Amino acid sequence: MAFAQQHRSSTRSTSADTCFALLRSKIDVERVGAPTMNSIAGHYSSSPEELRKRVVPTSGDDLYLFPDGSYLFLWWSDIPPTTIRDKGKWAVSGSEITLSSDPEIKWKPGAERHYLMIHRSAHAGEILVVGTDSDSRYFEKNAKEDPEFMLLLVSKARINGISEKDTNELKEKLMREAWRPEFYKSD
Repeated sequence: MAFAQQHRSSTRSTSADTCFALLRSKIDVERVGAPTMNSIAGHYSSSPEELRKRVVPTSGDDLYLFPDGSYLFLWWSDIPPTTIRDKGKWAVSGSEITLSSDPEIKWKPGAERHYLMIHRSAHAGEILVVGTDSDSRYFEKNAKEDPEFMLLLVSKARINGISEKDTNELKEKLMREAWRPEFYKSD
């Protein structure tokens, strides 16, 4: 999985429409329809169970979109502890999510700024988020024989929802366990 993380470093931006057309040209996907913040708030993981059945990831990331409009982006690997790399505010417009880091994030956060929400046509209940910049370009370059696997590799799948009631407790727990700004002082 570490090789999948390396593709996320570019700064060129791709529109959500271009990203969707690219994905759709290789795999049968649909945009998530009529999303609201509450309906898409949740825990999204780069290593959902379906992917772990095919590969054993040694690193990955998790995106927590809270219904109050805040987010936490955590990175993990088999060596250092799970760490919050980014946090801030998120917004949804159509089928696109936009992340804006808090001012205290002075390092490269590792999360893309724009994500397209899709689902595979045969999986109507799922929500996958795909970065419209590096993730979509990596997919385009590598989705040759197995586009479904490559989609799972570059996307983050919604693992579960997060309710307004659970937001504060979960956010406090993640901040207490994974907020390590000292890790990024030299970034």
